[in-house]
This record gives sequence, structure tokens and C-alpha cells, in this order.
Amino acid sequence: MLLIVHSYLRWLVLIAGAIAVGKLWGAAVRGAPYGPAEKRVSQIFIGLLDLQFLLGLILYATSPLVKTAMQNTATSMQDPHTRFIVAEHPLMMFIALCVAHGASIWSRKAPTDRQKLLRGEWGFALAIGLMLAGIPWFRLYGA
Repeated sequence: MLLIVHSYLRWLVLIAGAIAVGKLWGAAVRGAPYGPAEKRVSQIFIGLLDLQFLLGLILYATSPLVKTAMQNTATSMQDPHTRFIVAEHPLMMFIALCVAHGASIWSRKAPTDRQKLLRGEWGFALAIGLMLAGIPWFRLYGA
């Protein structure tokens, strides 16, 4: 059940991230200030990403696949799907989480509204790119 929630929440995280990037980009193009609406979409994206990461950590700690893989790491790392789930996916998502949080902090500390908008926009876009690269797409197709 937790895996299903984690899987569906991924789409909400990606949509929230895309909305945040779009909102920040739109405000930057219009020359609008970094206001409560921009702050709110950023917080929603970060909050959903944090929840997703927490669910992922719980899954990782309780996963039979991970437990089995850890019993013989050398053999497990030779299988690309197992290696992706056990090592690459969690690492990419952790990096994406750090980038998103870093962008949020870097954005808030910017001296001008335009810099706040652009820093958030680019940082969140990079985090989304990392998440897209770290999603186990092969599981969608049963491979």
C-alpha cells in the first residue's frame, strides 16, 4: 500500500514542481514581485517533496527487495534494475531534495525580487530534472 501511495504522490510532486517553476517564471517575465503566492507554491512543492522522501525512506527501510539485495551487494549491483532501486534511485532523489531545499533558501536570501524568482525557478527546474532522471520508469512498463 505504501508503495502505491509513494508511486501516486510522485505525480503530485512533479505537478507541484512544474506549477512552482511556471509561477516563478511567469512572475519573473512580468517583472512582478516575489509575493505570497510565489512563496506558497514553493512551500507546497517543498512540502510534498519532503513527504515523498519520507515515504521513500520508510519504503527503503522495510523493502524486501532492499533487504535481499543487501545480503549479497556485489551480485545485486550487477543487476541494473536492482542497482537502480537500491542505490541510484535513492541517491538521485536525495540530491534532488537537497537541490530543491537549497534553491528555496538561496531564493529567499536573494537581494532582489527578480533574483528570488529566478533562483527558485532554476533550482526547482534542476530538482525536477533530477527527479525525472531518478524515477524507475521501467517499473511503469513491467520490465
